[in-house]
Amino acid sequence: MKALLLICCLFVTLAGFAQSAKHVKIPGTKCSLIPPDGFVPASGFGGFQHPENGSSIMVNELPAPYGEMSKAFTAEALQSKGMKLISKEEIDFNGGKATYLTVSQLSGGINYLKQMLMLGAGSKTVLVNGIYPEKARAIQPAIKAALLSTVHNANQAEDPLAAVLFSVDVSGSGLKFAQYLSGMLMYTEDGKVPTDKAMFLAGSTLRQVAVGDKKQFSVARLKQLPGGEHSQVKKIEPVTIDNLNGYEIIAQGKNKKSEDELVYQVMLYTDAGTYFILVGLAAADQEKNLAAFQKIAQTFKRK
Repeated sequence: MKALLLICCLFVTLAGFAQSAKHVKIPGTKCSLIPPDGFVPASGFGGFQHPENGSSIMVNELPAPYGEMSKAFTAEALQSKGMKLISKEEIDFNGGKATYLTVSQLSGGINYLKQMLMLGAGSKTVLVNGIYPEKARAIQPAIKAALLSTVHNANQAEDPLAAVLFSVDVSGSGLKFAQYLSGMLMYTEDGKVPTDKAMFLAGSTLRQVAVGDKKQFSVARLKQLPGGEHSQVKKIEPVTIDNLNGYEIIAQGKNKKSEDELVYQVMLYTDAGTYFILVGLAAADQEKNLAAFQKIAQTFKRK
């Protein structure tokens, strides 16, 4: 689960810290913050983006304790995900403690800088990411001010479906909505994350990607899933859903208990260089769950 959270990469209830009129609520979370000038609500993830310079601010509420997550963000762990740790410090934040990190990451030939604010209590954590190209580093003070304006309100209504660019229908599958994370919706058999039960994920890439051969890219993306190095492709076929072309893959993998696991993946590609990804995982009742996953995938629709 730590690996999943790091790829996608709730703090103390801050009801006592008032939100100003400038605070903007972030869909899919119980958070709000004051975005910098030029930033607009993002499409496809919970947060804000600056269309002109490629900067963004993303907020995720993670189902893991703050202390555990803070310790997990080591230089070695970040390096394994292609990120270089520049600095990490504990800071005072709204009467409590928080962790503030700065990292760099090369993506698509562009070096990005990231500021991260991490804080929490109990069993959950909030991670606020400010991401910007190195050439736009002059925006760094504005990004930091926005991150430090973050307010969490336990009474704020969450609307994860409003934070994504698509919808799927899981009715009749036995799956329940469990978690929103980084533009991805997670449905599980028991409504919990993490879980040992069947799981279905639906999400999209946040930036344009150099895909090349779509079939090969789909297989490579399968291998990037947690534990994907163990997945063996049993069947791969072209598929068209919501007028988008892509590939459906049925594979056999291993879960964290080393049990045989069904891995189902659909990749759908847009003309704009982005893609949508649908993933189903199940160790038990694989034939039944495969049918359910395929039915859910066919309900995918863009907004």
